[in-house]
Amino acid sequence: MNKLKVDLRNCYGIQTLNHEFDFNIGNPDKPKAKAYAIYAPNGLMKSSFAKTFEMLSKGDIPTEERYNRAATHVVEADGTALPKEMIYVLKSEIDISIDSPAITNVLVNPAHKARYDELLVNLERLKDKLIGSLQKSSKVKTTDVENKLLDDWHLSNFPACIETIKATVIEEDLSPYEYATIFDPKAIEVLKSQEFITKASEFNKRYQELFNQAGTIYQKGVFNPTKAETSFAALHKHGFFAGGHRVHLRGEEASINKVELDQKLQAIHAIIDGDASLKKLRASLAKNAQTQGLTDLIENLSPVHVEFLLEKLMPENQAEFRKALWAYYIQNTTDAMTYLASYSTSKDEIEQIEASAAQAVPRWSMAVDLFNDRFVDMPFSLSVANQAQAALGKDNAKLKFTFCDGNDSVEWLRSEIKTLSQGEKRALYLLNFIFEVESRKLTNQETLFILDDVADSFDYKNKHAILQYLDDICKIDNFYQIILTHNFDFFRTLNSNFVPYDRCLMANKNVGSITLEKADGVKNYFIGKMKDKVAISDRILCATIPFTRNLIEYTKGEADSDYRKLTSLLHWKNDTDQVTVGNYLGIYNAVFGSAHPTTSTQLVKECLFTQATEICNQVTHNGINLEDKVLLSIAIRLQAEIFITKRIRTLKNDANYWCQSNSQFGNLMKEFAQLAPAAQEMRTLEKVSITVSSNIHLNAFMYEPILDLTIEHLINLYNDVCSLDGGCTEITPQLIAATN
Repeated sequence: MNKLKVDLRNCYGIQTLNHEFDFNIGNPDKPKAKAYAIYAPNGLMKSSFAKTFEMLSKGDIPTEERYNRAATHVVEADGTALPKEMIYVLKSEIDISIDSPAITNVLVNPAHKARYDELLVNLERLKDKLIGSLQKSSKVKTTDVENKLLDDWHLSNFPACIETIKATVIEEDLSPYEYATIFDPKAIEVLKSQEFITKASEFNKRYQELFNQAGTIYQKGVFNPTKAETSFAALHKHGFFAGGHRVHLRGEEASINKVELDQKLQAIHAIIDGDASLKKLRASLAKNAQTQGLTDLIENLSPVHVEFLLEKLMPENQAEFRKALWAYYIQNTTDAMTYLASYSTSKDEIEQIEASAAQAVPRWSMAVDLFNDRFVDMPFSLSVANQAQAALGKDNAKLKFTFCDGNDSVEWLRSEIKTLSQGEKRALYLLNFIFEVESRKLTNQETLFILDDVADSFDYKNKHAILQYLDDICKIDNFYQIILTHNFDFFRTLNSNFVPYDRCLMANKNVGSITLEKADGVKNYFIGKMKDKVAISDRILCATIPFTRNLIEYTKGEADSDYRKLTSLLHWKNDTDQVTVGNYLGIYNAVFGSAHPTTSTQLVKECLFTQATEICNQVTHNGINLEDKVLLSIAIRLQAEIFITKRIRTLKNDANYWCQSNSQFGNLMKEFAQLAPAAQEMRTLEKVSITVSSNIHLNAFMYEPILDLTIEHLINLYNDVCSLDGGCTEITPQLIAATN
């Protein structure tokens, strides 16, 4: 793949996004990594972008879930729709409950599996034929035959079980007995009852007499008491007798009505129903189709077979009877001998392959070693619980995790793990990703990896492990990456490690669309974007104030006069309205050794508020916007302090009030809250405290929090603060001109 075209309309949270990713390596002598890094604050587009590709990887169509807008998508590789098999999405949500199928793919040894499958195909065919014969004799469901057979013989290996049974001596003729009828779960309930255990023989004797006594209406195999009760109950239910109808029984001279019929049946059943236990047993055997099946079997057996069956159904004899039935079925089918002969021929080679599979899994070991080498301080070691079966493709691999603490150890499967930290869970989640990569390497599957916040919740040493692995992926032919992150530090590190500068993109939100633009100042924003423009851009000039102040704090301390003067530009103090742009550039020149002109008499505060208004009036905001966000943050807090100070002056009736605390904004908030606890403005002021008060920093490691704030949020907050009490901005000619 050289170029990837992405054109999305209403795909989840993305209204419009149109971009072409160029994965050409450029100069072969110094190739570019086939990877893009996209920085996007949370809530802008990352999850929507990843979910769109996740749906495509499943063969589904992306949609718009919230407003039911019509969704369209074009995702093409070199002019052709991107195949779903080519897409792999690593989502930001952590799911460690399932082992990836890719683990099995890595475990499988193709040569072993091919020969193993070849040996098993014919054996499985003969096994299926044998199971079919056993089903025909036993009437047990085909899918249940193997498990019931192995359970009854207390064995786990089917061929070994058949061999054992073939060597068993069975002398009785068990052909009349059906396993499924005798040992149906509902029939077993009756067989376990005290009535059956103590009265079975007597019941059978009296039951057989029902067919032979004078005046009986029953005939073996045709019409028995259960069928009679069902038939006569149906006639009664449907109004046969209520309509004046009568029944004529065989051998009777006249027909009889319902009362006479009941008397007739009562007389016939007296030999059983006269005994309460026998009556209860008869009712149990007639309760449902399964117990009636057992009754029908007993009814149609010869007296000798019945006595034999009743003896075998005693609780102490049932287990051996189950085994004997299976043995009889197996010894009376030629399919068993055919199956065993085939198994005997291939047994040694099958066992040799299985033993080899249990021992030799180099590709799996390489993947696990890679995980253990890259991710440090993991509390567990890894193995595969079903290594041989997985290596032969007989079962999906199940990872086993061994935790050790001193002499204590415990083993868990993945679904049982409960006590990992978020970082450890994410590392474990990435293990699936490592196996997926290794699996796709084996099959040479061309793949586009979409990685959403892959380094989130890691400490720094394991973030480096992620970077190293992603860099490794770039070196694999036919692998491409789009790495999404809201972590600007990680974004910069991607660039400094392997993602080319022109493939570091910034997601921007415009009216109705998302655009991806080349990022500016990724490595060092101050040097790359600000340093040379401080005297020609009012926005950059204002945005450098906290950075310059921090450097003075580090080198000279807070007592330095220049530090205090710059503090008056970040807080409203009694000298704020005297500090000019020339004054600031003089301090700046002293810190950075520059020679910018210092003649400007414009107040820094006026410059700050003018630029804040211009930013608010802009239609589009592209790039990182760091200088705009820092400027707005300073302006928001300064406007808020002006408002609070003036309100406190009014409430205290003290026109000369100034806050004297070093932690000025926080103390202004406390004092205002004490003086006006129900003030409606407190809600807006609290937003200022939460949003910008602690984020007015600009250096190599402290400005990420402010980057995560959207420019729209800061604009709205600035307008809210300016609207407090009818507006607190001091009107100046420059501000009027900017607004117009």
